[in-house]
Amino acid sequence: MVEYEEMFSEIRNKMEHDNEAREELIKLGRLSIRNSSIAIRHLHRKEMDKAENMIKENTTLIARINDLAQGMNPSPFGMVMSCNQEYAEAIFLCSFLQEKALPCYTDLNIPYLAYLHGIPDFIGELRRVALDSLREKDNEIAIKALDVMDELYSFLITLDYPDGLTFNLRKKTDFARNITEKTRGDVVLSLNRLDLVTTFDKMLQTYLKEDLTQDDE
Repeated sequence: MVEYEEMFSEIRNKMEHDNEAREELIKLGRLSIRNSSIAIRHLHRKEMDKAENMIKENTTLIARINDLAQGMNPSPFGMVMSCNQEYAEAIFLCSFLQEKALPCYTDLNIPYLAYLHGIPDFIGELRRVALDSLREKDNEIAIKALDVMDELYSFLITLDYPDGLTFNLRKKTDFARNITEKTRGDVVLSLNRLDLVTTFDKMLQTYLKEDLTQDDE
């Protein structure tokens, strides 16, 4: 048994290290997901400075989380995926509202799979942007949001790979399709109503002008 003591001592040390890393990862992961949610809430409220500060703080957390996950056994895949995709979702929304192109996953230093899973969630946030914009009579933003939803969904459906490889991305892609179509219906209905109101207003103005002309005669 003596010859095994050194080997098992090394294994215990590695497991102790992984356990400590796991505990830290869980703590940081919860904080990161919370920060992403808060950032998204600030973005919808148009509190850009607060949102950017939260995203900046999260960038440091994500870097630490991804560093901790390297080489851990077993791999904390689920937690790391959740943190990174929520982080990506917040950055996507911030980029859209600032009229910037979406950054690449390499720019964000996150796994490409987490990046992809953040896209359907971002499409969900774009629906909220579109509906809020329609309520505020800002049809231009609503149309732009719908265009981005369409473009991203068109990209997602090209990723026809096994669920085991994509971590069930197809299910989220179906979700993206459904809310994109619902949003299209909402935007079209709003624009049709606007056209109807504009047409009615023009007819009313024409009628009033003709009525005034007849009174003058």
